[in-house]
Amino acid sequence: MKRIIASALVATAAFAGAASAMTEGPSVSELHTIQNYAPTADLSGLTAADADHLVAIIQSSDNEGEKRFNVRTFLK
Repeated sequence: MKRIIASALVATAAFAGAASAMTEGPSVSELHTIQNYAPTADLSGLTAADADHLVAIIQSSDNEGEKRFNVRTFLK
């Protein structure tokens, strides 16, 4: 009986942690990196998934002009 209760508590904690991680917004460092490529962009409504996509663009092997263009186009 104690094992079942302990297992249920562990599972609940794991699901709660995963759910809270999905609702978090972009990190400060991601926002700063994106702001370097689109200084006038409004990033207030940016989701974590959008920020991940933009950081992937920024870290790509494209030249700086293409990166800036792709970031700004995505944010429009």
